[in-house]
Amino acid sequence: MATTEEIEKYCRNCLSRDFVNEKGLVCYRTGELPDFEEECENFENDEELEKWAPPKPEDFPVSMTREELLAEENLPKGLLCGVAAAFIGAVAWGLISVSTGYQIGYMAIAIGFLVGFAMRQGKGIRPVFGILGAALALFSCVLGDFFSIIGYISKDYEMPFFKVLAEADYGEIFTLILNNVASMTALFYGFAVYEGYKFSFRAQNRPEGGKI
Repeated sequence: MATTEEIEKYCRNCLSRDFVNEKGLVCYRTGELPDFEEECENFENDEELEKWAPPKPEDFPVSMTREELLAEENLPKGLLCGVAAAFIGAVAWGLISVSTGYQIGYMAIAIGFLVGFAMRQGKGIRPVFGILGAALALFSCVLGDFFSIIGYISKDYEMPFFKVLAEADYGEIFTLILNNVASMTALFYGFAVYEGYKFSFRAQNRPEGGKI
């Protein structure tokens, strides 16, 4: 008779396993209880079963200490990615607003996600990452609003965008932006700032199903 350890190692993971009432786990080849010593020459590993098996303790990564997490921080990288995301988000805001003819407040929420996840590339855990993410998200929203106003003027007066950009009355434009912020737009700006802060930190998820 095979020992319990041998059955655990071979039979439970073998394609030839079977279960018979009143006998339990048996070998499909013989219909009898496993009967081998140390090794089974007919063992065939069930790879599909392994995919569905619960994770083993050794599959979980060892938790990192705060010092190790701080050592992996890269603020310049996070800031560079965040700035790039802020400009991309602002340009997208302007293009979508001008093409649709509407100021879409939900764009601010998307920008908050975009900037936050870009900042996360710096693997930060300190508050400075969240503060910079929030500031960049707000900057991106204001810049996107600015681009959309310039785009509206360019479209209405059939003038090149960059010519309007060079000759526009910036005082009047920023007054329009402030009016937008004072309206319901401020609510969406608030969501963007919150998301820019929240998502700028390094992801530290607990393992589920053996995966991170």
